[in-house]
Amino acid sequence: MSTVTGVVRVGAVTLAAAALAVGATRVSGSVQLATPGERAGLPESSSVLVEESSLVCPGQQRLGAVGLRDVRGSVTVAAAAPAPGVVEGLASGAGTVQLLSGARSTGLAQGTTPGAAVSAAAPGADLVMARATGTLAPGLVATQVWRHTGDDDRGLAVTPCQLPSSDVWLVGGGDGPSRTERVVVTNPGANAVSVSFEMLGRSGRIAAADDLSVSIPPLSRTVVSLDAIAPSEAGPVVHVSATGGVVTAVLDEQWILGATGRGIDDSTRAAAPATDLVVPGIETGGSSVWVRLANPGDTEALAQVRLLTATGAVQPDALRAVRVPAGSTVDVAAPVNAAAMGLGVRSDQPLVAAAWTERRATTGDRMGDFAWTAATPALHGVAGVLLPGLSGTSKRVLLTAGPAGAQVQVRLGSGPGAPVTTVSVPADATRAVDAGSADGVWVVPRSGTVRGAVSVVGADAGVPFFGVAALSDAPVRAQSVPVRQVRN
Repeated sequence: MSTVTGVVRVGAVTLAAAALAVGATRVSGSVQLATPGERAGLPESSSVLVEESSLVCPGQQRLGAVGLRDVRGSVTVAAAAPAPGVVEGLASGAGTVQLLSGARSTGLAQGTTPGAAVSAAAPGADLVMARATGTLAPGLVATQVWRHTGDDDRGLAVTPCQLPSSDVWLVGGGDGPSRTERVVVTNPGANAVSVSFEMLGRSGRIAAADDLSVSIPPLSRTVVSLDAIAPSEAGPVVHVSATGGVVTAVLDEQWILGATGRGIDDSTRAAAPATDLVVPGIETGGSSVWVRLANPGDTEALAQVRLLTATGAVQPDALRAVRVPAGSTVDVAAPVNAAAMGLGVRSDQPLVAAAWTERRATTGDRMGDFAWTAATPALHGVAGVLLPGLSGTSKRVLLTAGPAGAQVQVRLGSGPGAPVTTVSVPADATRAVDAGSADGVWVVPRSGTVRGAVSVVGADAGVPFFGVAALSDAPVRAQSVPVRQVRN
C-alpha cells in the first residue's frame, strides 16, 4: 500500500469477517484516497462480498513429527465455491479456486467453475491452502480426507480446512501406551508466529505445557506430541495461542489397543469457552458416547448436559448436575440414542466441550474407528463440507436447532444441478438428511439458530470406518468502514 503524507485522507478500511491477517480473507478497495472533506461516495459503513479468501488444511497430519512414527495415509484435499444462487447478491464474473502446498505455494490444482470442486492429493508433510479469488471467493469451502486401510493404523479423518485464528481450543486424546496425539499447528502467513500452549487434564492444569513455546516459520507447520508433555493424561484439552500472527491447529489422534486398531481422527477447533454450548453431529451406531467438559476458569463449574434428539430435548438424570473442577477436565458417559442427536451443555461457568463416539466390528478382534465432535458456533451464512473419494459410504447431514427451531436450505452435491431441499428442524431437536452419493454438502440457514455436521460411515473388509466433519460459516461478506486519517 502506498504512503501519502501531509494530507487528510478519507477512505474505506475493510475488516474481513473472521480474519484480519495474511492468508485469511480480503476485499477489494481497502483504501481509497479522497480530497479533504469528501467521503469518496461511501456510506457510513457497508457490507461487501469478499474478493479473496483462503482456508488452511493440515496436509499429511501423521508425517513429520520428531520422535514419532510416520503413518502415511491416502490424503485428498478438495475445495469449491458454492454453485450459482447460493450466495445472495453475487453477480456473474471471473474467479479461480486453487490448491497450493508448502512454503513455495506449489500449485496442486485449479478451477474456474462455480460449484465445481477441485481436488488433489496432499504430497507430504506440508500445509495445503485453498485460495479463491473474484466471484469464487465468497463461500469458499475446503475439506481434507485422510484414510488408511488394511492394518492397525486404519481409520478415516474428515477434516474441514479452517480460517486462521490467534486462539484455538482442541478437545481429544486419552491415555494408553498406543494412544498417540499430535497437535499440528500451521502458520499460513508471511511472518514467523510464536505459539504457546495451555493444557488441562483430569487433575488440573498440566504444568509441563506452560513452558512450551514454539516459533513457526512462514508458510509452514509444526507438530507437537502431547505424549511428550503428559504421557499418562486421560482427558487432555489443549489451548493454542498465537502471538504475532494467526494459525490453524488440529489434534490428530491414533488409538491402537493392544493389537487392535481402534481408529484415527482429527479434532478441530471447538467453540470458545461459554456457558451455553451445543455439540452437533452425534451418531452412535449403538456404541459408546462420551462427553468431555473442560473448565479453564478458577471456579468449579456445575453443568447440565441434555440430549437434543429427533423428538426434542431429553434430560438424563445422570447428566443433570456434572461438576467440573477449576482448571480441569471431566469425561461423562452419555446414553446411546438410536437416532442422530446433538448435545446441549449449560453451565454456571464457561466451559469447552466435545463428544467422542465410535463404531466397532461385531466379530473378530472388533477393530473399529472413532470420531471427535466439538461444540460449534451457530451458523449464520453459507457452510459446507466436501466429500472427495468417499464413494460407497453412507453420508448424512446432521442439523441441531436452538430453542426456536430452524428452517435450513440443504444442497446435496457441489454442482449447479444439485438437488436443494428445505429442512424444518424443531426446537432443541436434531434432524438427519441422507446425502446419498453427494460429493459435497452446502447448508444455508433461513430462520432460527442451527448448528450442523456431516457424518461418513463405511466399512473396509467388514471393519467400520467413521468420520464427522463440523459445519462452520464460510467467508462471504466483510464490513467496509470509512475512516479519516490525519497527519500527526
